[in-house]
Amino acid sequence: MNSLFFKNIFSRKILKTNRTITFNCSYYKKSYPVLIKVTNRKKTISIRIEKKYILISTPYFVKDSYILNLLEKKRKWINENFLKISTKKNMYVEKGEIFYLGEKYKIQLKKGINNDIVVKNSNLEITYKGKNIRFRKIIEEWYKRKCFILLEERLLFFSKKIKVEYKNFKIRSYKRRLGSCDNKKCLSFNWKLILMPKEIIDYVVIHELCHILHFNHSQLFWKEVSIYCPEYKKKKNWINENINLFI
Repeated sequence: MNSLFFKNIFSRKILKTNRTITFNCSYYKKSYPVLIKVTNRKKTISIRIEKKYILISTPYFVKDSYILNLLEKKRKWINENFLKISTKKNMYVEKGEIFYLGEKYKIQLKKGINNDIVVKNSNLEITYKGKNIRFRKIIEEWYKRKCFILLEERLLFFSKKIKVEYKNFKIRSYKRRLGSCDNKKCLSFNWKLILMPKEIIDYVVIHELCHILHFNHSQLFWKEVSIYCPEYKKKKNWINENINLFI
């Protein structure tokens, strides 16, 4: 075997490993680390902007030079997303507005005999009792109740359409994940889904139910998803572009 053969093998081994490179982000006039996650399951490259770094998920055969060239082409989008993260405010109190099912609602406070929240037109009316009220806790508990009720209804609807049965589902707090399905057919969902548009929630529900049939992200899995959500690619892109606003 010649030296060129060994060189090619060595290069492939390097590409198969997770690694870090740097990319200059012009808006902040600084370089950000690019964490490259290599996976055998992916055939395409995905880019995700985190608070302090860029996360790339890629097939093993993609070279760093190609990734840097792709980031250069996406520079404007990258800058915009870093700007969104840096200026992100607390969703519960920013200008007295919060998200619910993809829409912004103005908060109206009203003293009463119970802690409760009612949606009235474009307002979220919060009734509270006592002093030193933890409004964040009241709102989060209301979000979780609403999320559970909505997911229960959507899971019933789509499980019948897809003709699958799930064991149970739970509402959880995740940092990045929106949903999950384990090998026992137990589903989990991030309660912050309730902040997002209903069609996005439906996509996540379909996605997790389809994992009961295909416990992977194979072509068969995505084909199954496309039957019940033909525009699933648009939903995925929406999540990638907007998730930092909600989570």
